[in-house]
Amino acid sequence: MIAVLQFGLVLGLAPLIHGALASLRARLQGRPGPSPLQPYRDLRKLWLKEAISPADGSPLVTAIPGVVLGVALTFAALLPALAGPRPFVIDAIALALVLALGRFALVLAALDTRSSFAAMASSREMTFASLTEAPLIVALVSGGGALAAAALMLVMLAETARIPVDNGETHYELTMVHEGLALEYSGWQLALVQAAAYIRQASFVVLAALLLPGGPAFAFLWIAAILTLLPLVERLYAKMRLFDVPQLFASATVLALASIGLRLAGHGAW
Repeated sequence: MIAVLQFGLVLGLAPLIHGALASLRARLQGRPGPSPLQPYRDLRKLWLKEAISPADGSPLVTAIPGVVLGVALTFAALLPALAGPRPFVIDAIALALVLALGRFALVLAALDTRSSFAAMASSREMTFASLTEAPLIVALVSGGGALAAAALMLVMLAETARIPVDNGETHYELTMVHEGLALEYSGWQLALVQAAAYIRQASFVVLAALLLPGGPAFAFLWIAAILTLLPLVERLYAKMRLFDVPQLFASATVLALASIGLRLAGHGAW
């Protein structure tokens, strides 16, 4: 019952988390910003609209949004298992493969639309993916700690299309990554893709909170801290050049490896 409740909270609050991040980021930039409830309105509006598929696309383009949402739901369903007596008994490689499945499906659909901008975004998405899987797996294998959580948060910047890796609010074709993958989607299909992105983002926030000292007992406090920290990072840093992004993920890998080393040395909190 607790696991079902946690799963429902992640699903129900995922759009609110995205809206709170967007609202806080706007206020830090001196703008009123959207309401934290705006993602719910956007999903409702998109769901009621007709989906127009690309003329040259195959039926695969129509099926992929459901696959992407299913992968996000699977990711969220794994989180309650982390909140038990042994919170980090999880197959890190399997989790990375689940995320890779959703990424592969969305990239495959983007390429199938035969859009040059979607192909450009697909290339960048797969490049970032090859760099994020190692720190993700090592951070989960470390068993938790502040350094592992920091490494996971750096990975989360790429997985959730946030500055300095990506900017989910831009629609400039030459720079967007995640938005470029969904460029040819509309209506209820775009609603499924957006909902999957919200759920994946919320799942990463919860996972990072569970890696921090205190475990599930302090998870809500850590979630609040992370939701405050992410807009601050986006306010203080600009979007990185494409060739500078690997340095960020190299730092995440070093942090994750350092977490394992400190745990072996008896400093599990780090």
